[in-house]
Amino acid sequence: MSKIDTPSGIPEDDLLREGLVDRLSQYLEAQPDAWHMRYNLGVALMHAGRVDEAVQAFRQVLAQAPKHLESLLNLGGIHLSLGQGDEALRAFTTALSVHDHPMVRANLAVAYMQLGHLEEAEKQLRLALSEGQEMPDAWANLGSLLLQTDRLQESIEASLKALEIRDDFAIAHNNLAVAYWECNQADQARQHAELAVKNGYPVHEELLAKLGMSA
Repeated sequence: MSKIDTPSGIPEDDLLREGLVDRLSQYLEAQPDAWHMRYNLGVALMHAGRVDEAVQAFRQVLAQAPKHLESLLNLGGIHLSLGQGDEALRAFTTALSVHDHPMVRANLAVAYMQLGHLEEAEKQLRLALSEGQEMPDAWANLGSLLLQTDRLQESIEASLKALEIRDDFAIAHNNLAVAYWECNQADQARQHAELAVKNGYPVHEELLAKLGMSA
């Protein structure tokens, strides 16, 4: 998920400190309306893997501050990670109404992709990328979408753009491995499959077998 960097009030390293969740919770018992601190609690819970509690914290923030962008983005990201595309779509759509920003559109596109709404997802990705910002994840997602819709050459071009920005982007290498194989360019497919594996992407075993590579 793409993110917009906005201040949370507490440095991220501090949000990971042991015991911070308890200290923030105690503070909020005395100051329940301090929604900035509740946002920090949500981030700390999210980093701790306590996603249900993080969702609750971000929702409580939004009850007090409905246009708090970072809470909307974090909430959408959690829902995406849980496969809850409808909830993610709702959060990112609200975020877009708060701040029309390419990163918000890129996140919205991922929600549309998760729900299978590829036409709308492509629209949002292209709008996001038209702003000229360097967003390798958006290019890689566009490459994946184009691959799903059998536009192989366009997928190759989008994935290569992702790698121009970040040459170790595993998803882009996997997209290229699949697209080049479908284009009967086995050498290029093998090269990118090797790079995808090297960078931690679980390349499909069937493709590895076709390329003469071990899983």
